[in-house]
Amino acid sequence: MTPSISIQTSVHAPRREEAGVWATRAHAGLVFAFLYYTFIGTHPLADTSVSSRVDGSMIDRVFVLSMFALALFVLWGNRRTALHGMIANAPLLAVVSFCMASILWSDYPELTLRRGLLLIFLTTIAKAIAAGLTDLRRFHTLLFAGLTAVVIVNLLATAAAPHLAVTDIGVRGVYTQKNVAGIVAMMTIVIGAAWIAGATGRRQILLAALALAPALLFLVLTRSKTSINLAAGGLAIIAFFAMAERYGAAFILLAASLGLTICAGLLGLLLIIDFDTNIALSSLFGDTTFTGRDELWAFAGREAEKRYWLGHGYGAFWDVGAVNDPLARLEPGTWLASVDIGTINQAHHGYLELWLHIGLPATVAATLTIIHGAALGGWRAVMGRGSRQTRAALGAFAALLLLQLLHNFTEATLFMRGAAFCSMAMLAMFVIARARDFEAAAESRGR
Repeated sequence: MTPSISIQTSVHAPRREEAGVWATRAHAGLVFAFLYYTFIGTHPLADTSVSSRVDGSMIDRVFVLSMFALALFVLWGNRRTALHGMIANAPLLAVVSFCMASILWSDYPELTLRRGLLLIFLTTIAKAIAAGLTDLRRFHTLLFAGLTAVVIVNLLATAAAPHLAVTDIGVRGVYTQKNVAGIVAMMTIVIGAAWIAGATGRRQILLAALALAPALLFLVLTRSKTSINLAAGGLAIIAFFAMAERYGAAFILLAASLGLTICAGLLGLLLIIDFDTNIALSSLFGDTTFTGRDELWAFAGREAEKRYWLGHGYGAFWDVGAVNDPLARLEPGTWLASVDIGTINQAHHGYLELWLHIGLPATVAATLTIIHGAALGGWRAVMGRGSRQTRAALGAFAALLLLQLLHNFTEATLFMRGAAFCSMAMLAMFVIARARDFEAAAESRGR
């Protein structure tokens, strides 16, 4: 029996090794395709019309379906990890499933079907990337390098085609608007700063700091106030993680005490101004209308209340054609009624936007899901058993989730298919859910 067993093992071992090589290559290809699609796209420097947004792009469909097929292959090769990930991310998957289920009551079922499937495909791709990871620090490095390359591409495109990449309100790079460009620059800075927090040598820190310079330049050129503020907040969060890493529980208690003191001071200031929110907002932001968003928010709120519980259907409110555009029904008298149809295709408030799509209860559930992911990632970053590099990566993803929650007060990316911030948040959720796996791997390498 013994000889036959050894012969059989020698026959199948090369096959298993070859399968492992192909799985690794498939995962690497999926990561590259995901980064390209998310941060460059199939139509860089192109302005999309209303009709093209309704019909969708055939190139996008082919690209996404190809990534989805590759993702299924990667998931099969990591099926045990993928199954555990499905259980850990059950709330996230439930929200995505509810978005797809809204086809049953959607105002435009065909659009909900197409856009809901896109959300499912991109979620599956993000899950496959997370399931195939074996070294979180290596992936963090790849992500930082990839985003830095994207920023450099944007700067080169701006220099080569300023008539397309530069607008009156800021640089948009290869994207449709400057706010998207600002988000990409902001995420690059946060991920890079977290990478530096996990670095162990001065040379690594110096090279990473130099790599951050293009992202800082691009962020300033976009003139995106929201992204600039979020980048500052992200750097503060990463600095907190780094200080907690160095000084431990004493610093955390000191930071908590300082935070409570600041909150008490803010409460005192609100008492002095009799809780006048207009005065508070004007002092903080200067513009209490948030560049006219207040009227848009009021309109979106009224429309959301019409479908309070279930919404209008996922992807079935904006970009539904020039004739059916919701703003086309407005009476003259506000700036919204005078805007060209199709110019505005989101509520510029992620929570109102998601409420429009899937109703208030599901929006609350979706928000709590992101909050839980951010809290879990932050806990693992500060108190986890993993290496410094592992915790730095988890801290980066936790920071991205927290910043997305803040970002959605003025923009709409919460569970919005195709948005770069949404895709990265999905990936962050799946990666954070595997924190224990990465901690265990780091411990085994340490032995």
